[in-house]
Amino acid sequence: MKPLKGNEEERQADESKERKAWFREKTISINKVRVVIYEAPFDAKKEDDADNTGMRVWPAAQVLALHVLNHSEVARKSEGILELGAGAGVTGLLVAKACGRPAGVVMTDGEHHVLELTRRNIEANFNEDGRPSCEYLRWGENVGEFKDKFGTFDLVMATDVLYCPEALEPFFTTVKELMSSKPSAQLLVSHTNRSYVPHYKVRKAGSKCGFKCTDIPLQSIPGCAEMSRATAADPRHPLLQRMQVFRFTLKRIIKSDPSS
Repeated sequence: MKPLKGNEEERQADESKERKAWFREKTISINKVRVVIYEAPFDAKKEDDADNTGMRVWPAAQVLALHVLNHSEVARKSEGILELGAGAGVTGLLVAKACGRPAGVVMTDGEHHVLELTRRNIEANFNEDGRPSCEYLRWGENVGEFKDKFGTFDLVMATDVLYCPEALEPFFTTVKELMSSKPSAQLLVSHTNRSYVPHYKVRKAGSKCGFKCTDIPLQSIPGCAEMSRATAADPRHPLLQRMQVFRFTLKRIIKSDPSS
């Protein structure tokens, strides 16, 4: 016998309350931009726990936020900013505060229980008027419906979301659908090199979908070395040694002049 709908809603509400009590609070400040973040407790022995991975603050999120905040004029000039796989939302929240138009930022995730945390962190940092949007988006699935609602974006961001090979194609096809056609439009990805999704596979998948890739080495990002030293006691710190930031732009087709 199926449980009553009311009982199911009560169960989900109870689980939501348990998660909220379980989260811990931390403050993150980058380039004088400060956000309050709730995240799931980190257990080094359960680093790959699929249920909690998206609810933690990982170094890749702070590295990408640092890079964008170092070039905050890009965010300020962008008509629409999208974060894919936002998780706890560190990057999107910091960029939303820095760009001066937080309502123009849309933060997404493909897991409903993770979006619950994303919304909580948005509410912890912004008033109801003029705050980032939070929306469910499953790469390669509800993209058309999402585009009808929000349009396209000049800046798309993603932090350490490509940790399984099967995600590469739907990720890049989703970005291609949602990124604006402006020459200045770009996708910024911070990626941790892993044996099953090494850096070269990310570049290759992007190229296959029509993107040009530019590497942004961590040593070229002002403040990244200091961030690395500051987080050296964190058990997730070694991830910084395997990280790379990529900038993807759409390849431009140069048409030849038939008269020449």
